[in-house]
Amino acid sequence: MADPIGEVPDGYAVHRAGDTWLILDKRCADDLVGLRLANPSIREGLFANAPRRGRGRVPTVEVSKDLSIVLRRYRHGGLLGPLGGPLFYGPARALGELAVTARAAASGAPVPHVVCLVLWPSFGPFWSAVIGTREEPQAVDLFAELDQMSSASERQELARAVGSAVRLLHDTGVEHRDLQLRNVMVTNRPARRVVIIDLDRAFFHRHGLMPTRRRAANLGRLARSAVKLGAWGNEIGRREVAAFMGAYLGGRRELRRNLRAFIARERFLLALHQLSYPLRSAIGR
Repeated sequence: MADPIGEVPDGYAVHRAGDTWLILDKRCADDLVGLRLANPSIREGLFANAPRRGRGRVPTVEVSKDLSIVLRRYRHGGLLGPLGGPLFYGPARALGELAVTARAAASGAPVPHVVCLVLWPSFGPFWSAVIGTREEPQAVDLFAELDQMSSASERQELARAVGSAVRLLHDTGVEHRDLQLRNVMVTNRPARRVVIIDLDRAFFHRHGLMPTRRRAANLGRLARSAVKLGAWGNEIGRREVAAFMGAYLGGRRELRRNLRAFIARERFLLALHQLSYPLRSAIGR
């Protein structure tokens, strides 16, 4: 059969075991092969007892003394979730995430390091896949981090760190497509680091230039996720928004002027979201 994988980013090697393809970070390929992730029973065993996060179970596996990886199985969300489940037409979804993440990381964006992909045909032209990314020590998502903070100054400092991280992602030309609080991870060891995860639907804009209207839409989606989770008006108030936007703009007056053209639309969408997801008190969550 024709090679379904094609070229992979620099630093990765392709291995085949039966009908399963593994794309591995060359620096730890031998250790990754030793995990036997091409074996279906090994994969099922790892996922069976793993904690749930998002659309499914997410196991953490130790590759070596200095490296652990988080495994995520690709699944459809939204209306296609119950129908498609883990089946995708061809391997393009996972390969696309690897390509975008590797290119974004090379440009300095705060994204996870993809350590491996495991891909296999499941039914006719439909494939399934698992992605393994480097585990960030003691990382929690942005919603959880904000929820445990009692100091307004701490929340504003964190908002500035997140604003800078999102700016770096957008400046590389990456549109996330699912930018929300649960997809922003924060770790404080050894120093604070913000990582934007789950880039399986992300893509690069041509020439690395992200249009201002798409920047505004991405930021609006992030704000609406705060409404949905009950953080808007609670952990995230005007000062946190101002701190985030100050860091995101980075003193660029032209970007500020251009974003103003889309403020009314995003505020309208945010207001609609507030009607759908009424603000909840911390006690009521």
